[in-house]
Amino acid sequence: MKRILLSFLVLAFSMISCKKDDQDPVEKGDLNVIVTINGYQLSAGAEIYTNPASKQGVTDEFGSVLLTGLDAGSYEIYANLENVGSGKSVVKVKADELSEVRINIIAGIYVGLAPTIDIILPGVPAEFTHGEAITFSAVIEDDKTPHAEIDVKWESDLDGILNSDSPDESGNVSFSTASLSRGLHKITLTATDSEDYTSTATLNVSTLAPGAVTLLQPVKNEGTVILTWTEYQQSDFLKYEVYRSQTNYSGENFELISTLTDKNQTTYTDLTPPLEFQVSYYIRVTNSDENSRNSNIEVVDSPSGYIFNFQASDMLKHPTQPYIYLVNQGGQKLIKFDYINMQVVTETTLQGNIGYCDIGDNGFGVEIYAPSNDGWIYVYSADDLRQTTSISTGLSTKSVVINGLGHVIASVFPSPWWEQPVRTYMRSTGINIDGNGDFDGDRLRMIPGKNEIISISTSVSPTDMEYFKLTDNGMFEMHQDDPYHGDYPLNANIFRISPSGEYSITSNSGAVYYANSSMEYKGQLQHGTLKFSDFAFNDDGSVIYAATSNRKSIQIGYYPSLIRENEILTRGFPVFIIRDGNKIISLSKSNENAVNTGIEIINLP
Repeated sequence: MKRILLSFLVLAFSMISCKKDDQDPVEKGDLNVIVTINGYQLSAGAEIYTNPASKQGVTDEFGSVLLTGLDAGSYEIYANLENVGSGKSVVKVKADELSEVRINIIAGIYVGLAPTIDIILPGVPAEFTHGEAITFSAVIEDDKTPHAEIDVKWESDLDGILNSDSPDESGNVSFSTASLSRGLHKITLTATDSEDYTSTATLNVSTLAPGAVTLLQPVKNEGTVILTWTEYQQSDFLKYEVYRSQTNYSGENFELISTLTDKNQTTYTDLTPPLEFQVSYYIRVTNSDENSRNSNIEVVDSPSGYIFNFQASDMLKHPTQPYIYLVNQGGQKLIKFDYINMQVVTETTLQGNIGYCDIGDNGFGVEIYAPSNDGWIYVYSADDLRQTTSISTGLSTKSVVINGLGHVIASVFPSPWWEQPVRTYMRSTGINIDGNGDFDGDRLRMIPGKNEIISISTSVSPTDMEYFKLTDNGMFEMHQDDPYHGDYPLNANIFRISPSGEYSITSNSGAVYYANSSMEYKGQLQHGTLKFSDFAFNDDGSVIYAATSNRKSIQIGYYPSLIRENEILTRGFPVFIIRDGNKIISLSKSNENAVNTGIEIINLP
């Protein structure tokens, strides 16, 4: 009996020992994960998870996270950095040891097992007024878990859980709420798949913003832009601010152009919109708590008027009608432009390299005379730009003027150069009448009201000035060279004669000379560091309008004092200017190095 009892106890002890062995705890270890970007930059805020699934974590400011109590064994370790990229590595966790693994984030690459989250709405900045309906939406994807089985949670750090609807069959999840409390909310969207892998995305939402205002469609009006918006409805109004993009709209680079403190004033006129193909505007409203909110953005094409994608080499004005004519040397085009309606009327193709042109009625209606280096002067009707005739000079022709008596005066490049470089021709027949002059290729200007010419050389150094007087039959009666021979500034490209015919003004320093056979130097228009690009005048020449190439302005000076006393600010840097009554037509550049140009119509004070 004792033997039987002893055998039973031994057997029972053995069974108890086996059961205890089966319940021994699994061996565990710890894992330190270090995450970098580009192999060296420590990455904070990266989500860490494992395959097989175990624990998840988020890296700290040093780019690391400690996962403790992992079952010993091999793991794939994934790191995902929101809106940047992801990476993975493989590690073996050893029992009772601290293992370490490094993962490098690759920008734009997303790998791993956790769901991916893309928050669509609200857009950034997410600024709303208290009580305003806010729509939240996102797209959630997972490699294995069907959309309907993904657990979703939208949560506010101030208000708690907001919504827990699962995605639809396309992965879209959305809801709207108007019950967010007043404050700054950190919204966290959490998505967990069927294997308990979790991803999060965050968004900051403010319910402190003012109520919304809507910017209506801007209206262009004679080179200005009229803005109108809806009135702010709350009682905490502080100010409206008007913002405009500085260049062609790129979604940024806006500048403040006006501040309005009257709640009822919901319109503003931009008097100087930039010379760009396209700019944008928005209104910012600020409340008494100094919280702000932007309106919608409205885009305006050619806000300041018509924009050309070239810089003209010459600009002429019709003597009686609201048209200007631009020479596009690179495109070999002559363009007729209506500066009242701001539109191109017509254009024609030019031949050869065109020099300095002239416009006027030489007995055959208003025509444009275009000298070319191919040995011809091409004549075009100012009405439709059809070619009416051509005059052969047989030589490269630099400049042409007409005297209204049927004569065409041209500067050419003879060989040798002193063989009558300035010649006269009959408009009706093209026959050469006479020749004179000292230098080939001069820029010619008729003295208003006289059958006389002032020219500035383009082919010799130092630059020289000449005077010519013609008879009524087109013969040269007098020729005189200036007495200075380069002592004072001259520039054929910047050269005008006053309407009175009393003086000429030239060069970027505004040098003034008598417009007669003496060509006496009278001084320079006050300019300081300003550089002039062109000139226009009042009817008697007592007021000089001087365009500046290094400032967006037209300076106002006076003759004979040559004192500069005022200025008109412009949208761009003026290249050519012509006065038409109480307005100035300016062909301007948006910046000093721009190729594009635009037409400005400037009201005179």
